[in-house]
Amino acid sequence: MNIALTKACSRAGAGKDSNMSDISEIVDFDECSVKPALLAGGAIAFVLTLNPLSVLLLFLAGFAATSTFIFKHQVRLELKHGMKVGIMACLVGVGASTAVYDILWVLFDYRIGMEFNLELLARFIEPLPEGSSETMQDQLDKAREEQFGFGPFIQQLMSLFVTSGIGGAVGGALATAVFKKGRLAQ
Repeated sequence: MNIALTKACSRAGAGKDSNMSDISEIVDFDECSVKPALLAGGAIAFVLTLNPLSVLLLFLAGFAATSTFIFKHQVRLELKHGMKVGIMACLVGVGASTAVYDILWVLFDYRIGMEFNLELLARFIEPLPEGSSETMQDQLDKAREEQFGFGPFIQQLMSLFVTSGIGGAVGGALATAVFKKGRLAQ
């Protein structure tokens, strides 16, 4: 098997096979541009996480970012690289949406989706027994009245890293597993 290590992630040679079949060539992952993938995945992560409850769908942003990378460069990725692209895109998108959320919170005392989320949670609390439902309702009232400060900022920061890490890694891993043909990017 003849394996050639290329210095750049150029598309030269990719035109020979538009179906991304196996080519005995290794591409340097670090030389490939990640910017289009970060923009695609970051935009999806931004839109999904403007409402904090939508964070459960964050894996879609990681999948989109890694898929964009794979198809732009017509390469297949090792799992760690696919997860890395997904996580970075989610960090960009969730970070941007958190910044917008906080700016609106500080300047206009408006938190995107907060009333909807609290009402949704209140519906789940209604059927609970008396003692626990009152405790949960008190927590919802505290959340409604919370002001921006150091505590909420640290919570957001931790959520940013945890949700981006999990969602981006899962989405990146899925895209890496689904799209396995082409030159290997290491």
